[in-house]
Amino acid sequence: MLMNDICRVYGINGPDNVNAKALDKPSVVKAQMAEWLYSALQLLDYASLPLMSNATSQLEKLREDKISHQQEIIQLQKDLVNQKNEELKLVSKTVEVELKTYSSALQQSCSSALSPRNIAAAVKTASKEEDRSKEIVVFGVEEKQGENVNSVVNHILEQLEEKPQIKQCRRIGLKRTSAVRPIIFSVRSSDVVHQILKKAKRLRTTNEYKAIYISPNRTQEERATRKQLVSELKLKRSRDPSSRYFIRKGEIVKSENDESFHSSEE
Repeated sequence: MLMNDICRVYGINGPDNVNAKALDKPSVVKAQMAEWLYSALQLLDYASLPLMSNATSQLEKLREDKISHQQEIIQLQKDLVNQKNEELKLVSKTVEVELKTYSSALQQSCSSALSPRNIAAAVKTASKEEDRSKEIVVFGVEEKQGENVNSVVNHILEQLEEKPQIKQCRRIGLKRTSAVRPIIFSVRSSDVVHQILKKAKRLRTTNEYKAIYISPNRTQEERATRKQLVSELKLKRSRDPSSRYFIRKGEIVKSENDESFHSSEE
């Protein structure tokens, strides 16, 4: 071997002891050193070629793997974009169908609500509500043969210091010998109705009209609710006679003083 030959010529004890100082001997001719250099170059060339070839092959493989991985990543990105596009198309289609369904239902609902029959019914209901808000019902007025109900009502209202223009004054309900039919009449506005109802309690202080009761013209549902409230009111008064209870705005209220009691709707 080359290293053993160098150690023999220079008298060095083993390749591990080879260094620059040990090789600095003028006794070795240039021809011998040139031969060793040539042999070393041949060995280096012989050993490095497979390594270089293998390294080149490994680098090429790594480059191909990198390209392949990049292509896979690009394909995955494309697949993800396509999936998102499909999901967006599905959502868009669902929203479109829902909007069409809602639009169709809304159109049908509006068409039904705005039909001439429904409009006429709504106008009629509103008109009835408006008319009823101007009406007053008087209970407990004795019925007499040939009576003039307009005069009777006007006389009652004079006790309240009210002189409104009354219209459509009449008895309502079937005539029976065992029951007194109430009187209903209309005034100019709901404000007049409110003014009369505020003073209606004054009739209790008179001997002639203390049994008469004045109320607004309520619907059947409102009358049922009112009847229930009156029953509850009577119960509270019987259980707590020392306090004063009254009905205000659809609720039973306990009076804190006499003034609030007398100024409230009962």
